[in-house]
Amino acid sequence: MPCARRRRSLTIRTGKCRVTARSITARLELRIDGWTRVVKLFLDVEWADVLASELVSIALVSDDGQHQFYGERDPLPAEPLPWVASVVYPLLERGVSAMNDAALTRCLREFLATIPGPQMCYDSGHDRGLCQFVIDGMDEVEPEGPAVDVRWQRLDDMASACERWWKDHPEHRSQRHHARFDAMALRGAYLIQRGCES
Repeated sequence: MPCARRRRSLTIRTGKCRVTARSITARLELRIDGWTRVVKLFLDVEWADVLASELVSIALVSDDGQHQFYGERDPLPAEPLPWVASVVYPLLERGVSAMNDAALTRCLREFLATIPGPQMCYDSGHDRGLCQFVIDGMDEVEPEGPAVDVRWQRLDDMASACERWWKDHPEHRSQRHHARFDAMALRGAYLIQRGCES
């Protein structure tokens, strides 16, 4: 996980391997020809119903902040909970972000196929379930897009760090419950917990 503070590093090369140690995280990265590091993708999903079965929008933000995916379902669930209708729906972007089920699956798969070793980080089982639903093709018989293999990492006890991120980023508070910004907040909370700037 990249940090914004001290960037001092020590690199040792031995044959095809390069080991880099960065003091800020006491982390070792092992890079070997043909092998690429795992990229963490922070996930947030918005849904419309009590059972968390009707997808509204989905977002992913990478650990380095350089890769993002965002998509909205089109058509939207017709009978959302009143809170969803009044808070979540007004934040939606629509336009090119609004996709039918087939397109949403294809675009998400294509995005994930460009990410080396994607590891999906989530703080709600509902988020994971709906994301997997999209990857699997939703209700499409023959979903389009490359097959992808992802790993999952549940992040527990993130509420306090998420609240701190929102407090530290007042410019984004009006977008809370927009999936993209909630994914950014989860990424920021993860960084905060590890003593990195977000």
